[in-house]
Amino acid sequence: MLIVLTAILITLILLICGDKGSKSILSTAMNAGLLLLAVFLIYRGLDPILITVAACILIACITLFIPEEANIKSKTALLSVILVILVVVPFVYSIAGRASIQGFTSEQYEITDSNGYTRNIGIDMLSLQISVMIIALIGAVTDIAVAITSSIYEIRSSNENISKAQLLTSAFSVSKAVLSTSIHTIFYIYIAEYMTLMIQYAGEYSFVKLINSKSFCQEFISISISGIGCCLVVPVSALLMTWVLERKRAQTVRDI
Repeated sequence: MLIVLTAILITLILLICGDKGSKSILSTAMNAGLLLLAVFLIYRGLDPILITVAACILIACITLFIPEEANIKSKTALLSVILVILVVVPFVYSIAGRASIQGFTSEQYEITDSNGYTRNIGIDMLSLQISVMIIALIGAVTDIAVAITSSIYEIRSSNENISKAQLLTSAFSVSKAVLSTSIHTIFYIYIAEYMTLMIQYAGEYSFVKLINSKSFCQEFISISISGIGCCLVVPVSALLMTWVLERKRAQTVRDI
């Protein structure tokens, strides 16, 4: 069944997206390999946060540069993503440490010493939890960054005489729509993934116990961090792209 679904997905991507679809498949495979390498390096004792940040930056490079190539849009989007990651990581570290959400949850009952597994994996669980949040953040932030930079680029391309103020206004109008749909997407993914668990909690536990459970807090904080990252990347990418385009236009005028 998995092979059939994968074949259908790849076929549809190639039929609809063509060459860009094949590049997207290649970049996805490379990102999967990169994540596996990151897991291996963390398992070998390297710092989870440093490895994850480095892996996420490389993932952003692969995601942006292989399908879109290294153009002004992808470069600006990458810079926006890196800036947001550098800002969010200390915040994530502070929140995760205070919330004490690291480690296995009570719902992961199969991971116990009695059935042959061990919960002591020899890795700092706080750092590992932060790594999980950063990985969850990178996908949404990258999508929004490239959507905004591409939109601003197309706006400028269609109207070379547009002023900086008008370009920024148009950029933020597009950004609001992109941000709204992205936040909804993140929320629905969380609800769909944990619907069964929520139904179980609703039948057996009170609302107070639900919102204080480790499994709920882990995912809620993770989705909140992703949402915060999405909100931050909107002005960063919009301002950066506008500045880059204005600088490019000024350079063109000087050359003339």
